[in-house]
Amino acid sequence: MDREETIQLAIKSLLEVVQTGAKNIEIAIMAPGKPMEMLPSEQIETYVKSIEAEKQEEAAKKKTGRTPGTGTAAILTRAGGEGSES
Repeated sequence: MDREETIQLAIKSLLEVVQTGAKNIEIAIMAPGKPMEMLPSEQIETYVKSIEAEKQEEAAKKKTGRTPGTGTAAILTRAGGEGSES
């Protein structure tokens, strides 16, 4: 996982528990041999917008239904006499 994917995953996870998006998120990036770096709020906001756009696309796909040719079906049948009194 590269730096960008790691940052996006961290922000996506935080968005599940934080209210009001990027305003309440701070990200510190630490790497061996480098000083700690605080991610600017503008950059966090960019990630948040990207993540929200992904969520909207996924929701739109769910609303349109399944892809043609996919899916499952179940047929429930009852054996003769089952459920009837003797």
